[in-house]
Amino acid sequence: MEFEEVLRKRHSCRAFKPDKVSKEDLQTIVDAAQLAPIAGADYSMTHLTVITDEKLLEEIDEKCSIPLKNGKVIKPLYGAPAMIVTSVTGPSKDNIEYSNVGCAIENMILEATNLGLGSVYLWGWTHKLRKQPELIEKFNLPEGYTIISAIAIGYKADDAIEDVAVDAPVEQKIAVDWME
Repeated sequence: MEFEEVLRKRHSCRAFKPDKVSKEDLQTIVDAAQLAPIAGADYSMTHLTVITDEKLLEEIDEKCSIPLKNGKVIKPLYGAPAMIVTSVTGPSKDNIEYSNVGCAIENMILEATNLGLGSVYLWGWTHKLRKQPELIEKFNLPEGYTIISAIAIGYKADDAIEDVAVDAPVEQKIAVDWME
């Protein structure tokens, strides 16, 4: 895909097919994270964990689900067959790790889109995950690392949000001031 097309087709996918994502595609997505700008080029402060184990994904969904007031329950992975967890050393006083992770995740999301996959940035439920050391232990994180966020990856379900037209004008959502 052309870069502009990738940007326009990228969206948060919250409904996935159960079909497995190939290890090659997941590696390509991880490789995109390796190209992200990391503060001071200190890559040792960031770690990725790729999870495709069905039982572990089900356990994450079960233990980290978010009940809503209307009785519905949101499963954090939305049925995705793969998840990439980002963890960091620290965080430090200036919280630069959050920026590092944000850059790595955006690269991975754009690469997933380029590969025709859906993805969603997962952050809101990680506080529940961090309170479950027995579950986190199964991730085999290096000592001293803290989970910051994750992405879910998979093939978009038929009822997932439709792609934005590539030739549509860019809708201004973020306020912009020009100081000329």
